[in-house]
Amino acid sequence: MAKPQISTTPIAEKKSSYRKWIESENIPLMEGFFIEDIKKVPLQPWQRKGGLGVRICLEGTGETNDAYICEIPPGKSLEPQRHLFEELIYIVSRRGATTIWNDGEPKHTFEWQEGSLFSPPLNTWHQHFNGSGSQPARYLAVTSAPIMINLIHNLDFIFNCNYAFKDRYDSQDDYFTAEGTWFAGRVWETNFVSDVKNMNLIEWKERGAGGSQVRLQLSENTLCGHVSEFPVGTYKKAHYHGPGAHV
Repeated sequence: MAKPQISTTPIAEKKSSYRKWIESENIPLMEGFFIEDIKKVPLQPWQRKGGLGVRICLEGTGETNDAYICEIPPGKSLEPQRHLFEELIYIVSRRGATTIWNDGEPKHTFEWQEGSLFSPPLNTWHQHFNGSGSQPARYLAVTSAPIMINLIHNLDFIFNCNYAFKDRYDSQDDYFTAEGTWFAGRVWETNFVSDVKNMNLIEWKERGAGGSQVRLQLSENTLCGHVSEFPVGTYKKAHYHGPGAHV
């Protein structure tokens, strides 16, 4: 019986499956505690996406989730994508459209603008198009890629699994146009927000200083978000939670 091999590599030097994948993407990785202006972050060509991009892994996320910034060149589209991790996409600039589909099912396209928020349903094919012929369109996405890649550590399965989660998306015609459903606790379950900057928010006195908020649940995700607003010169009560919050 062969003796077990003992690794002499320090644990701190071993890279996670997620970190190895980031290196294979050949785009910059931004780390730290904050980004001063996502509109001005320089981007580099991203072959897999077919646009420009940078990956973001901020301190405090603990590889539970991450983010990236991507730009679609003027008059162009990104490559079709499908993957076994969720994304919340916020449009930073310009207008465009996204097409969603499952294999063998009809394609559905919806338009977006600066301030729009949406999420391609899990493992659906999706493709983003820039509506401007002269200016790039930029978006920010928060994803669950780190935890999924580290858990499964098989990129072929992450990017080439053909399973359709029809309990999340079954090619409904009104998937991105329906009004959604309101639940107690200021929760709006929807699949598309046309402009988060002009949403009607609900007062939340317990949060302090006349603040208001809406919690957003999109595309049956485990990733979720919320929009909060507070009057000028007021204070939001301090709070804490687990890793992964992106503000």
